[in-house]
Formats: sequence, structure tokens, C-alpha cells
Amino acid sequence: MNDPSTHIIVVGGGTAGSVLAARLTENPAIRVTLLEAGADDSVYDSAVLDPARAPEAWLGATSVAMTLMANSSGAIPMLQGRMLGGTSAVNGLATLRGLPEDYNGWAAAGLSGWSWKDVVETFKAAETDRDFPDSPLHGNQGPLPVRRWRREEMGRAQLAFLDGMADCGEPTVADINDRSQLPGVGVFPVTIDASGRRVTTSLAYLTDSIRYRDNLHIRTGAEVRSIALDGSRATGVILANGEALEADEIILTAGALWTPILLMRSGIGPVKHLADRGIHTIVDLPVGETMSDHIGPGIRYQHDGPRGGTAGPAQSLYIGASDGTNIDYHLFPIAPPLTDGPTEFVMAAFLLRSSGLGSVRLSENPSDGPVVTAPPLPKDGLIRLRHAFDRLAAWERSPSATAAGCLQVDGLDLMSADAVRTALNRYTVSYGHMTSTCPMGTVLDADCRVQGMQGLRVADACAMPSIPSGNTYLGCVMIAERVAQKMSAEFADN
Repeated sequence: MNDPSTHIIVVGGGTAGSVLAARLTENPAIRVTLLEAGADDSVYDSAVLDPARAPEAWLGATSVAMTLMANSSGAIPMLQGRMLGGTSAVNGLATLRGLPEDYNGWAAAGLSGWSWKDVVETFKAAETDRDFPDSPLHGNQGPLPVRRWRREEMGRAQLAFLDGMADCGEPTVADINDRSQLPGVGVFPVTIDASGRRVTTSLAYLTDSIRYRDNLHIRTGAEVRSIALDGSRATGVILANGEALEADEIILTAGALWTPILLMRSGIGPVKHLADRGIHTIVDLPVGETMSDHIGPGIRYQHDGPRGGTAGPAQSLYIGASDGTNIDYHLFPIAPPLTDGPTEFVMAAFLLRSSGLGSVRLSENPSDGPVVTAPPLPKDGLIRLRHAFDRLAAWERSPSATAAGCLQVDGLDLMSADAVRTALNRYTVSYGHMTSTCPMGTVLDADCRVQGMQGLRVADACAMPSIPSGNTYLGCVMIAERVAQKMSAEFADN
């Protein structure tokens, strides 16, 4: 990369792509074209910016159905962002990083530069934490403003859960990103501004001053259909309208479902599957074969009166350890959009371990959207979730839950031997944390370059070799930040 006019195309202006475009263009010798299939973030309306309206669908979102494992409750509709800022415009805003042991596991698998010691500084550099600006775990000069929801902003059910878990003797955690304080109950940190509005990665990273850079070109309404290849080198991209764009390097940041689709359409993927779709294989790689996600049962509750509060869908949270030590599930009530009458909400128990046996496949017509299959639970998943149900049963009896009038809609006996399986069969939910469809170690190297290819990288949730024990939003920011650092270092060395 010693050409002073090196041109890089970033495919996808979402959570990771916005970060990459901003960071790479800090070097004036790198020219970046950022391609986004959807609209600019100027289309954001109150359905995006008002956290209490999430997860309402809006015109900038697209849905994908994820098929579940056998003997469960059917497909899960997945809402994804399709605009600048991507899914950071439709998610729960939560900035949980995962645990140090997650990233140390990446390093132990041979991925140099991805240990907790390596990535924690990147997490810190991305944020300005308003609550803990002086903490050694947090940053105070990064683009993303972070703070925890205040009690006066939280909904009735979420306060009842926070206080009820404390009634049950669970420790209250001030900072749920501090591993030393877990397990316990606390409040989600979120990316909101001083007015309590959502801040997406495009709003945080692609500010007006950055957009004015001569070496950054942002194109919205530019859907990429495939990658242009010359043998084993990526030379550009082909847009849906047939337009061809050339570049010295391509970085895919289209997300855990769409990045593998772009690779497979271009002949990079599992040879048998590509042959079944009439596609000649350029590089045989297990693209799309190892999807992970946080999956678990959802139980319907209701309480009288309005939802209350102005906070987003993820507010209070219990982080549990089924063996008392190793964190392995999240338990929390998901706040619905604001309502005036009796409020129904879902209590979700998400297992933080994944079998990694989900998949993303091409449709019969490869130009259509992905065929997504959720990973089945790990073999010990029911046992781990049993611990969460015990905690939930105790919460139901707590003074705070009783005072708020929180009652189950379907009347499941949480203490019955088959309660977890019954709940899963009734209503299985996803945290929306799909990862590892093009993981480092098999599809990518430790610098996120596609194995067997030149000039092609992946820098989104696909690249995670295993799913972190937390929300993956900030993990995507971290990966994009680190890939930009790696590329800048390579540029300086050549």
C-alpha cells in the first residue's frame, strides 16, 4: 500500500463501515469510497432518534426471517438497519463489551492482537463515558457518548425488575462492563446524547467536518451485488445497477448476514453450496457455516397502566452465572414502544454461549436475500437456563414485582421440570447478535484479510471467531477501529 492515492472501497455504511471510513481518512494519502445501500442519516426521524420508540419498524429498516431449530416456536423476524449508521439506528443502544475471557480466548486460539489487553484500549478510545470518565476501564475522549439510564427515564416493568432482583438479594452493579462486579443486576450503558436521543455510529463518526474531507466520498443508494475479482485479487465491486467501481482494496462491512452473501455471490465460500447455486468457486472457504447468536426463551408479562419512562428497550439487566462464577446468561424485561393502556412486555433469558452451528446460505436465486438458520442451543443450554428461571421465579414473588402488578400472560410454572423447554417451544427470541459467519482463524486471518485472496477484508461481526458474552454493537465498533489501525500501520510501513 505505497501508492499515495490508495483507493479503498468500504461496502456498507452501518455500525462498522462508518467507523472505518472516518478512521481511514485521517490519513490524507488514503482515499475512501463508502457505499451504503440505504439512505443517508438525514432520513432519521423520531422512530430512530427517540429511544422509547425502539424497536418500531421504519422505512430505513429491513427484515430477515431466521429459521429456528427443530421443535421450537418458528421463525424469528430480524430487524436490521439499511441506511447510514446501519443497525446502530435500530438496536437497543446497549454498549456491553463482553468479558475479558472472551477476547483472551480469541488470542489463545492463535489470533495475535485480539486479547483483552489489546482490545480494551480500543473500546476506551471509542467512547466518552459520562458516568465513569476517570475509570481505568473507560474512555473520556471518544466519538460515542455513553451513559447509563437514569431511574426517572426507566419504564415501570424495568424498575420493578431492577428493584425486585435487589429484593431477592442479588448484588446491585454500578458498572456492568466491570467484570469484577459480576454477577449482579444493573443498568445498561447506552449511546445517547445530552438530550437523550440515540447516537448512531454515523452521527458519532461521520460528522460534518469529517464528511468535508477531500479523500472521503459517501455514496448512498448504492447497493453492491458482488465483488469484482481478477484471479485471487479483489479489484472492485459491481453495483446492483451494473456499475463497476475499481479500488486497491475492498473492505466488507455489510453485517453478519449480508457480508457472507456478497462473498458467496462472488465465488468465495463452500464449494458444494456454491456449485448448487451455479456459482464457480474461486476460493473454497467455510463462509456462512458457523453463525453464532444469543438465543433464549421469551416469557410474556403484563402490568396495568402505561409503560412509562423515556428509555429504550434495554434498561435494567441481570447478568447471571449458572455455576456461580462463569457469566453465561442475560435476563431482562424488554420494554415495548410507548403505550397508553395496559402494558405487555417480554422477559427474555438469553444464553451467552452459542453452539456456533447456525448458518447463512444463498437463496435458490442468489440475487435474493439470505437464508438464515439459527444456531441450536449448546448441549448444556437447558441446564444453564434453568438457573435463570429460578431467579425469575424469585423475582415474580418479590415485593417490587408484586407492587408493580407484573403478572405472566400465559401462566407458565417456572419451577416445573420442563419449564425451560416449554418456554422455548412457545416463544424463542434472539438478541439480534448474529456473529462469526466469516470468522478469523478459518475464513479470515488475524488482520481480517480473506484467506487466499488479496485486497479483500471483512471488518464487522462476521469476523468474530466466537461470540462475546455481551452486546455485539460495541464489538463491531472495536473491530472496525482495530482494522483501521492495522491498515494505517501497514500503509506507514510500505
